[in-house]
Amino acid sequence: MTKEEDNWNKVKGKFKIGDEVEGVVVHKAPFGDFINIGVEFLVLLEIIVMKDLTPEKYREGLYNPIGSKVKAYIVSFEDSSKQIRLAQKQLD
Repeated sequence: MTKEEDNWNKVKGKFKIGDEVEGVVVHKAPFGDFINIGVEFLVLLEIIVMKDLTPEKYREGLYNPIGSKVKAYIVSFEDSSKQIRLAQKQLD
């Protein structure tokens, strides 16, 4: 097992699906924001699961500026890409 795999398994042991986390927006992409929650792996909050995001706010970039704090909950661990996915709302 590599050090990266070992660290990934430790992160998965520390957090569970459904856990609420708080972090800081460190990068914005057309599909979502990357959040620093204090782990070395990518943490993605996709736009389709952001709370109170309207098409207007999205077009104007009026949501989660870089450096802002966000709260969300863990919805999945992507083992192949070693990425944690977050959501702020349930999809219908």
